[in-house]
Amino acid sequence: MDVRSLARMMGGRLRRAWQHGESPADETESPGLVLLAARTAAEVRARQLLRRMLSPAQREDFELHGYFAVQVARRGTFWILPSAFFNVLHAETGNCYCAVPKAQVPLSDLMLAQKLLLENDPGSFFAVANRRAELIPGLVDVRLRPDRVMRARRSPPRSGIRWSEVSLMPPGNPLP
Repeated sequence: MDVRSLARMMGGRLRRAWQHGESPADETESPGLVLLAARTAAEVRARQLLRRMLSPAQREDFELHGYFAVQVARRGTFWILPSAFFNVLHAETGNCYCAVPKAQVPLSDLMLAQKLLLENDPGSFFAVANRRAELIPGLVDVRLRPDRVMRARRSPPRSGIRWSEVSLMPPGNPLP
């Protein structure tokens, strides 16, 4: 059984259990499997909500590349990348921003919250976001897509830079 089928099956079972105040797991299922299914179902719902909230151009970028651009008044273009930390990249400077809630939320919910804050109240976003300067100065070019910028950063590291800091994009294609 694939993860999506499991999530659909467990999502329905979890929904029914919560409505009736029952335990979603029966004695044959491990608690870890139930938790995995619940998280997967939450991410599927969060991704659907994110897609609905994106503009047509943002949705197209998201479907093709897994990230999308947000225009912020008087600040420029920011790319929201599919990562939990330092996933908001300023196109002109290469600065990375990180603003995450204390609670663990699905990645798509995080990306949507960041989009809404940047578009509607950028002051609040920048008041709480951590900023990390561009890792390799002069590398970012606004004509490059973020996936190309991130691939370019996978060149041999300079001293003091860990590989975990070099790439913000997961390898391979984003999940459907």
